[in-house]
Amino acid sequence: MTGTISVPRPASTVALLRDVDGGVEVCMLRRPGRSSFAAGAFVFPGGAVDAADGEGDAGHAVAGVREVLEEVGILIGGPANSDTADLEERIDGARASLLEGADLHRTLAEQGLVIAPERLVYIGHFITPPSEGRRYDTRFFAVTASNDDTVRIHAAEAVEGGWHRPDAMLELEFPAIMPPTRMMCHEFARLGSVKAILATLGAHPIEVTEITPEIIARWMALHHEQEESS
Repeated sequence: MTGTISVPRPASTVALLRDVDGGVEVCMLRRPGRSSFAAGAFVFPGGAVDAADGEGDAGHAVAGVREVLEEVGILIGGPANSDTADLEERIDGARASLLEGADLHRTLAEQGLVIAPERLVYIGHFITPPSEGRRYDTRFFAVTASNDDTVRIHAAEAVEGGWHRPDAMLELEFPAIMPPTRMMCHEFARLGSVKAILATLGAHPIEVTEITPEIIARWMALHHEQEESS
């Protein structure tokens, strides 16, 4: 008798990137050890697409923006009508409401905020293998972050978070980092600048919807050498 294969749930994840001396930094979170998926692993902010986010490509992008706000307190967007009064407090208020289960669009309207999902650049698509009990059909996005953006974790979602050099993430092994995340960090380190990452992966997204053990082994063997980007 064969086991039932679970249907992957639509999800989005966002790599927030910023240029620094000698390369880039990317926002990473480490999931709690009790998490039902990627327990204890370093990940990009992200999560499942909710019905209220919408459908198709647009729904994935909105989900990515929402998850970034919920998980790290960064708004990909800005004030409505250019009203910057008490902006940080309004962003904090919107985040708190979302974490309590409030509707995204109603919350944004109440706080005088707008989101900008169009800023996200689609860079990849991965589906968790059928061998895994919990599966996700995940779109990966990248976006330029400001040097002023501060990562503020939500304790239920992460035990730590901050800005990391992607080449440093390549020192981690599974299960401290998931294979697609590690492979993306390799690409970020190889390309070396936010402009190059968005242009290259935006034009040629990495799409692997049938992940085999051989692919996983190849991703986990990747290492960044300085001469790669020279």
